[in-house]
Amino acid sequence: MPQPHAYLVTGAGRDIGRGIAEILATTGSFAVLHYSNSKEGAEETLDAIRAKGADGVLVHADFTKIETVVSFCEEITIALRGYKLNTLVHNAAFTAPSAAGHLDSTALHDTLKANVLFPYLLTDALSPVLADSGSIIALSVSATQKVFSPDFGFFCASKAAIDTLVRNWAVQFAPRKIRANAIAPGVVEVNFRADLLKDPAFRQNLESMTTLARPGTVSDVALVAQFLASEQSGWITGQVIDSSGGWKL
Repeated sequence: MPQPHAYLVTGAGRDIGRGIAEILATTGSFAVLHYSNSKEGAEETLDAIRAKGADGVLVHADFTKIETVVSFCEEITIALRGYKLNTLVHNAAFTAPSAAGHLDSTALHDTLKANVLFPYLLTDALSPVLADSGSIIALSVSATQKVFSPDFGFFCASKAAIDTLVRNWAVQFAPRKIRANAIAPGVVEVNFRADLLKDPAFRQNLESMTTLARPGTVSDVALVAQFLASEQSGWITGQVIDSSGGWKL
């Protein structure tokens, strides 16, 4: 009997992570939903996927604590109940401003650990339970090439590292037919960007620089993840897919 489609989404308690976790859920699928601070949100995500006929479990980890990678991986392996991971989604991220002259060294280190080191080490640790012909999907940002804001330069740099990692993963896992790609959203109306969009001048400026003349939605990003997790994208690997509505074309 074939195993259900099993997937892991980090940062599944809110916003884009929740949207991806829910859109990947199908009847009989099995989700491992990670959260850091949003336990209540992760529980709501789990309820939503169960309503679609899927099942899953919650796992907790603080990605700024690198020393927990091994134990976190062991928890995931146990939670999988012998299944292999068909889809691994690196969505969780740490965001902090890094304006020149106002740098917080702790925040910079936490950004590097949560956005680069933990995903890198987690992928390595989970490699034995990744299913052949599966998919690794990482969330980047369109700003790595278009300069979103100098105040978040280090955050963008951490995501540029993810762009490089997916290309390396694509080569590393190619013998097992595992694909690795990144999604680079533009400005989506969630988290700190939602606060920025409350400024009429910022919103008007964004819309004027975006071909489709609007900010993004969670669904805009989740649908791309659904595509990358499916067999329809079976000939795509090592790519960073811009999902920004034509921002700064």
